Amino acid sequence: MRPLCRMATVGIIALVVCGFTASPASTASTATLQSEQQGPDGYQQGVARLDNGWIFTGTATMARTNDQLKVVKTNIQPIPLDWKVKGFNHVGDPDVAGKYLYVPLEQPTYERGDQAMARYDAKSLKLVDIVPVTQHEASFVTVDPKTMIAYSMDHFGGDALLRYDLRKHWAPLPPLPLSQFVDKVQGADVADGAVWLSTSDDTNELFRVDLKTGRVDDLGSAGHVPGEGEGIDATNMKSGLLHVMTVDPQLTPVWFGHFRVT
Repeated sequence: MRPLCRMATVGIIALVVCGFTASPASTASTATLQSEQQGPDGYQQGVARLDNGWIFTGTATMARTNDQLKVVKTNIQPIPLDWKVKGFNHVGDPDVAGKYLYVPLEQPTYERGDQAMARYDAKSLKLVDIVPVTQHEASFVTVDPKTMIAYSMDHFGGDALLRYDLRKHWAPLPPLPLSQFVDKVQGADVADGAVWLSTSDDTNELFRVDLKTGRVDDLGSAGHVPGEGEGIDATNMKSGLLHVMTVDPQLTPVWFGHFRVT
């Protein structure tokens, strides 16, 4: 608010009468594409940043690349046989926290209400452990490295983020309510006091969720419509803050776009 004053005269006395007018509303945040690369072939589900490179996941595979997206390490069987027997056949959008890669493993009988979260060594991509979680779907997991709280969603769309305390072996915490329903969420990442979401809705929309309030801000489209938005990483780099995967409408290539948030 800023004061708006005028001069008024009462008799021979001049008075300054002040009121207030609202300052112009702040411009809404938007994500603007800065550059784009073609992602490595066969990896169309998720992405996470680690030192000097990236980790990409496919439906049932994962790879570590350098900054030029050249594959330097792979794990072509990230889901062990005993979990495949339980029906788990899908690797989602992961996240790196410390020396570990956290990955959602999903089985397609969603009404069972059981999914799993796996942990791998981020450099070697070797499996460390798998923890079952009580949720219906599991397209993503993201971990706040400061609090070691993990975030996911019970369904592909929803009005709350599930939360788990990793320091207590994935103990469930009260969900974070969102200010609006967000549909078809495929990826997420924690950075700068927010969870950043990528979706495969009709416009491949990107969103910011405030970690304290749950307020949802629409950042605009990731592009390549009618292709599908997939995983996202949020790391402040010269190329931008958001690094988003979108599957081309022709199914190939998978585009890896780098966005600045204004």
